[in-house]
Amino acid sequence: MEIGMLHTHVLVVTLFLLFLLFKTILLLVNKKELLTTVRTKFKMVDPILGVLMLATGGYLLSLYGSTAPTYLWVKLVIVIIIIPIGIVAFKKENKAMAIIALLLTFYIYGASEVGSLTFSKEEASTTTENNPAQYAEEVMITGDKVQLIKTGEEIYLAECKKCHGVDGKKGLFKAPDLSKSKLGLYERIAWIKKGKGVMPAYADELRNTEIEAVALYLDKLK
Repeated sequence: MEIGMLHTHVLVVTLFLLFLLFKTILLLVNKKELLTTVRTKFKMVDPILGVLMLATGGYLLSLYGSTAPTYLWVKLVIVIIIIPIGIVAFKKENKAMAIIALLLTFYIYGASEVGSLTFSKEEASTTTENNPAQYAEEVMITGDKVQLIKTGEEIYLAECKKCHGVDGKKGLFKAPDLSKSKLGLYERIAWIKKGKGVMPAYADELRNTEIEAVALYLDKLK
């Protein structure tokens, strides 16, 4: 469900941005009659997209709990500001306000993609602090490791590939590059069990042996 909600959120933000861009262009080139027609025929598009953007964004933010990065909170606040600015801008045909709404939308879109308010890698890296790996505990791995790794591969391809990719490098929605991960076996087990952000916790979804199998398999991606 988490991944589906994230896909929905990205789609909604993209549609909101494109619709806002289209109306802004019409306003800037003084196509006011066409703009009025668009606003009249599609008057419910902005409020619907706005509500969906807030609802899906709020849900994703709740997944982080107390560890939610600052840029997500700022993004939510800016979205709340953009919606009324956009409505007023096109109602009064105010070009300056329309441009401000458009620029703010571009900004939150870019900040979300990078994971940083300043588009800085250093700031984005701080969102990985307080990760589940700090709760790692030593685990006694029993059973045939060859079979465990095979089981781990099957589970990985079924559950993890969509965000991490077959080779662990896909990085969808800022998923870490597993081919460069420095986490130890016990840390990987803790991460898989507890999850973080849009990555679900698998403690209640998989048996301990299955989680250990996935953690063992991840060594094959390095």
